Parts: sequence; structure tokens; C-alpha cells
Amino acid sequence: MKKLTMKEIAKLANVSQSTVSRVINGKEGVNEKLAKRVFDVINEVGFVPNKAAQTLKQNQSYIIGVCVTETYNPYFVELIDTLESVARNYGYNILLHNSKRNPILEWESMENFISRQVDGIIFVPTSDYNFEKISKLPIPVVSVTQTHEEFHSVGLDHYKAGQLAAKKFIYTNHKTFGMVGNIPDDKFFGFRDTLAENGFTFQMKNYITIKETSSNSYLIRQDIEDYLDRVTNLEFTSVFTTNDLMAVEFVKAVEDRGIKVPEDISVIGFDDTILSKMMGISSIHQPIEEMVKTTMKLLLDRIEKKVSSKKVQIKLEPTLIERKSSRLK
Repeated sequence: MKKLTMKEIAKLANVSQSTVSRVINGKEGVNEKLAKRVFDVINEVGFVPNKAAQTLKQNQSYIIGVCVTETYNPYFVELIDTLESVARNYGYNILLHNSKRNPILEWESMENFISRQVDGIIFVPTSDYNFEKISKLPIPVVSVTQTHEEFHSVGLDHYKAGQLAAKKFIYTNHKTFGMVGNIPDDKFFGFRDTLAENGFTFQMKNYITIKETSSNSYLIRQDIEDYLDRVTNLEFTSVFTTNDLMAVEFVKAVEDRGIKVPEDISVIGFDDTILSKMMGISSIHQPIEEMVKTTMKLLLDRIEKKVSSKKVQIKLEPTLIERKSSRLK
């Protein structure tokens, strides 16, 4: 993608070059409509201020920007730690930002990365809201943990993960099924479709919705308790959760109500973090080290222009780690 000059931006926005300069540098005294016109052009073309563009073109900062959506989940903590170690082995440092699941903060992180002249950006993962703008960034970008057609990405095959959980429950003679998660995603679709293929219908009343804003264990537990308070009895004997944090809080909540795991209900989590290991919860394993190494290679190959710019999506195979929270037979 061509990196435009400030003069060219001014021409596209039909303003003076000095106006563009004042807008970019946050100077006061710029008419609001003119500023919006300049920002619209900048967002459309993915403009990088000329000085940064020249630096990016001629040199390397050996810094990679990493934007995460959350830090309360042990899975992301482990992933970031591994990412930092792998980057260091390649001679790079990381600049970490937490978007807190806020697309505006995510975009501000991107702007900060550009101003800091990073060589590439890794999103862990990214929000749908900024897909189009991210795809226009003038530096290499890779998303990790989820795959997207819009840009290079590495992630687990979430659909197959849902299939694994469903097959395990069916094999151990469960007839009723529940799920805990945010909005239904590929994990849910894989779970639901596999049940259907085996003659079972997933009842959406058995889906415990965790709000996107529920950003810690306490809030997740609250969402689960709210659901349990609304139903007289659980109408399922097995439940698949979309991360281990939800699995842990679900187990605590039902056991506090006298429901035994796995005697009364089997539980399978997702991520296979330290939480699932400590609590003895069966979980879909995410190969963090393989995922991070694949992501770094994908990004560095593009930073060093070793490969074409064709978008690449890499899906890794999930595995189920069985522990005491689910029936063995």
C-alpha cells in the first residue's frame, strides 16, 4: 500500500497542508468540520505521518505492537508471556496495549503503535468493528486465537472444538446439553451441529449467556447465578463452556447449590489453562506455544517481505484433555 504524504492528504481532504499538520499533531484552533474531513481521509487511506513512514520504510524498530482484548483470563496471560519470550528470541520487544473489549480503545492502540513506529502488530484477537480499518494498515498485521479472512490470522479450529465436546458428551451417554458463553460462535455451532447429526436438538433455553461486559470472575459468576435463579431445575446433565474461567465459576455455582460434578452434571471447559488443571476440569487444549510461534513466523515473514501479501488463515487442531469434571464412560 502506498504511503501518502501530508501534501497528498491535504489535496484529498481539500484543505491546506498546514491544516492537516495541525490535525495530526492535535493542535487547537482547527474547525471541527475540517478536522473530521481530514480524519475521514486518514482513516480511509491508512495514512502514516511522513516521518514515521520514512522510518518504517528504511529502518526497523524491532518492536511489535500487541493489542489484547482482556487480561483477566489466565489464557491470555500465558499467551502474552509466551509471545514476549518468542519475540525476544527473534530479537524483538513487544509493546502491549489492553483494549478491554472496547473497539475505540483498540483503534487508539493502533494509532499509538503507528506513532511508535512498530514493525508489525498482533491482535489477540481483534473486534469486528475495526476489521475494515485494520485491513488498510500500512504495516503487517496478524490476529491470533481466532481466524479472519480479512487479514493474516492464526487460531484453533473452534468449530472442531465444539464437535469434540459434543462427541464426548454423547459417548458418555448424556441426553441433555447446556452451554455457557457470550454470543454463539463457532464453538457453539460445532457443538450444536454435532448434536443434531446424532439425533439431539440443542435447546437455546439451556444456553447461559455471559455478557461481553462481564470482564472478571465475579461478574461471570453473577451471570451464572442469575440464570440458576431463573430456572427451577437444570434441564441438562452436561455443559460446555467457552473458556475455563466460565467453567470454574459454573462448577462453583452449581456445587454451592448441592449439584455434584460430574455425578449430576459433566463439565468441559475451553483453553486448558492453569485453572482447569488446578480444579480438575476437562478442557479443550489450545497449543499456545505452537500458536505463538506460528503467529510470529507469519508476521516476521511479512515484515521481512519473504512472502507475498496474500492473506493466510491457519487453523490448528484442538484436543480434549479429560479430567474429573466429566464422566469417563
